[in-house]
Amino acid sequence: HNITSLLSIPSSEGSNSVLGGGGYISGCKDGVVRVFNSAHALIGSLKGHENAVTSLSWLPLPSDHSSGDEMVLISGSWDGTARIWSLPQMECRAVLTGHENTVSVVGLPPTSGSFARVATGSAGVAQGNNIYDHKVRIWHISLDGSVSWSSKLVNTVANDHSGPIRGIAFDSSTQHLLTCSNDGTVKVRDLDGSCVTTLAYPPTSDGSPPMLLSVAALENGRVVAAAEDGHAVIWDVSGGGGEPQVIGHPNCVWTILPLFGTKGDFATACHDGYTRIFTLDPTRIASTTEISQFEQAVSDSKAKSSSGPSAEEIAKLPKWEMNALQQGRSEGQVQIFNKNNKAIAAQWSDASKTWIEVGEVTGRNENAGTIDGVSYDHVFPIEVDVANGGVAKLQIGYNNGDNPFVTAQKFIDEHMLDQNYLAEIADYIQKRAGTAGGPTIGMTGGGGSGGQAMEVHSGPVPMDISTPASSQPTYQHLPYKGYRSFENGTDTKVFNKMINKICEFNDELSSSSSPAIKKEDLTSTLEGLRDTLCATNRYHATSVSDSELRTITKLIQNWDVQRVFPILDLSRLIVLHPDASKSDRRNTWENIVKCTIEKCEQVENAEGTAAVAVPMTSMRFFANCFRGGSGSLNAVASNLEDILKCAEAFATSDKKNVRLSIATVILNASSYINNTGRGVAVSAASDRILSLVGTIVGSGLYESEATVRVLVGLGTLLLADESVRVKAKSLHMGSMVEHAGNQHGDKAKAVVGEIRSILG
Repeated sequence: HNITSLLSIPSSEGSNSVLGGGGYISGCKDGVVRVFNSAHALIGSLKGHENAVTSLSWLPLPSDHSSGDEMVLISGSWDGTARIWSLPQMECRAVLTGHENTVSVVGLPPTSGSFARVATGSAGVAQGNNIYDHKVRIWHISLDGSVSWSSKLVNTVANDHSGPIRGIAFDSSTQHLLTCSNDGTVKVRDLDGSCVTTLAYPPTSDGSPPMLLSVAALENGRVVAAAEDGHAVIWDVSGGGGEPQVIGHPNCVWTILPLFGTKGDFATACHDGYTRIFTLDPTRIASTTEISQFEQAVSDSKAKSSSGPSAEEIAKLPKWEMNALQQGRSEGQVQIFNKNNKAIAAQWSDASKTWIEVGEVTGRNENAGTIDGVSYDHVFPIEVDVANGGVAKLQIGYNNGDNPFVTAQKFIDEHMLDQNYLAEIADYIQKRAGTAGGPTIGMTGGGGSGGQAMEVHSGPVPMDISTPASSQPTYQHLPYKGYRSFENGTDTKVFNKMINKICEFNDELSSSSSPAIKKEDLTSTLEGLRDTLCATNRYHATSVSDSELRTITKLIQNWDVQRVFPILDLSRLIVLHPDASKSDRRNTWENIVKCTIEKCEQVENAEGTAAVAVPMTSMRFFANCFRGGSGSLNAVASNLEDILKCAEAFATSDKKNVRLSIATVILNASSYINNTGRGVAVSAASDRILSLVGTIVGSGLYESEATVRVLVGLGTLLLADESVRVKAKSLHMGSMVEHAGNQHGDKAKAVVGEIRSILG
């Protein structure tokens, strides 16, 4: 499991518990809190969070409490909640809801009686060009119940930071609460959450402070914070004052851990993989050799950030032209690619399933330049993969002092890009124009359009320099895990065009004898779907009604092949909503899938736009069904052979968008079979895919992106079952794909090499 937070169990706390004294607790990306004893044995798993657990703390209990719980844990998550757990019983006692995305937690000293106290901090949401509603909340927890405890929100302080809250801590020596933020400050607060004073990061050369990712109070009256620019900063709040001390590190400092009982020692966790301990005690200072090695590592890191990566390092990076089949692991992940023997940085957008290039990794070279005759302090190249397999090569200009969100929004409007890119582009403007070379902190780009709120994660995502590890060490590219999808269209302007086309066709049918829906009913349904589907960051809190799904099903059933394509395109977006495609909607999606197959079989009767649009929208819809919930996945899987028959009918289309859609269906179907395939129906589908791959490779029509998807799909299918490999050998598939590999770049060649290796 991927660990996103850790907390130690003091021996004194666990001596009389099931833990046997000592141990540790991990908060994980899968939403599970795991408890280990001092022998590293897993003794319990706490389940309830719906997203990564990013913050853990102990909850101090009143001395006169009667709950019987001797160890109480608080956890905070990306799901917008904090949970309170009894460790002896391994049970959740209370849930604190209503937070704005990622939650940081800390236990506060209890009040008298049966109340405990908790402080939480939230990351906020992005609305338009700004991030709002990052809040500190103070809660009272009543311990009266034996099974569940009641919680009461007693105070809220909003927006006194100018960025997301990244960490929260309690200073027992001053009885103050501490919060750190993206704005580069630490707020010192009273126990109601009100700010008493602000500790600011020392001025930087460019005037832009780094994000502070973690904060801790030390026993010697000092406060220390971890900075993403590679420093730990220490303020003396005991009355000594003076300028804060800044300790350089070779890379980003992710977190700070105070070492209690040491009079102010603390440990840092650095991105270079080292944990380092710092002290004021002269008897505990490291050796001269260790200090020299540390200082040299810091010096080398600064020198490297000025000169950029070496030619040898660049040669080891994954190729940019084949990035489409290298999926990111999480929103905001940064990956370095080799593009024309230059190192370029790109960020993964989970919403659009693309890597967005933000510029060359060259150190501190001057970025000034001009675009269309206009001079800018910084000019960054951006390449955006578009849904049809092409690449949009763009440049963005930025001047120091400008609002990066305003610059990003103008760029999106000018180039008519998906609104989901706003957060990623703005974040990268800040990082590229500010501190060069540091890792980018994860902030989701799933965010709807216009004034819709966009989810913000405050959990850091590390820079990933090396090629991600393969799920099978033998092969770098195979098998493919997961499903590709077509998600463009959730921008309100684009969606409104779809609504207009559907209403136009409905009006045409209303004037004829063909079945139509009342205009006001249809408009209301479509506008409701628009409001739901365009707010992608709210998918966890919104739903698609049975009535809306019945309307879509009726339209696909009743409309002729000449007019049905905008409904199919709408279905492609609906199926990606988790509520719409959940397991108990399987029958609905069975009906929609079967109706769509029927429309595909009628394409020979279509004319004009429909002759191209129906194959494209139907194949994209089928591809997205794999990516939806279990309801749509099971529906498309049970009709897989008929879907592949439709793909065969369109396989030699002269339209690029149709070809890419078919290639994606092959890739997703192969991934499904590799993961779960078994039985006669799957065997028939595998035969269909082998035949379809032969047709595609033999046609020579498919572009590099589509060809690579087909080849990866084939390789993934071959790893599913020995019978598939035997059949492929009999068809001489290895020789068949050799030519395709030679024609479509390094990635295609590499995948073909792995296919040949699999076939033996």
